[in-house]
Amino acid sequence: MNLNITSLAKEKLLKLKEKNEPIKIKITGYTWCGAELGIVSEKQNGKDEIYNVDNLDIIVSEDLNGAVKGLKVDYKEGFFKKGFEVAPLFK
Repeated sequence: MNLNITSLAKEKLLKLKEKNEPIKIKITGYTWCGAELGIVSEKQNGKDEIYNVDNLDIIVSEDLNGAVKGLKVDYKEGFFKKGFEVAPLFK
């Protein structure tokens, strides 16, 4: 799986790593247009996969493996939203 992490997201993820918190990408909810992906502090379980990207161990939930070709992780700091944004890559 291809994991594309922006520089700002990497900076924020490294802060989580310093706190020894696991970093997991999973489906966090559903909206009218489909599944919503997010980053949670949750340990690996079941058939989750671990990917090492730029010295970061990223756990990807088993329900995403095979469903998407990759994921783009970004971090937004705006008036309406502050936090990680995870988008699927299908190509």
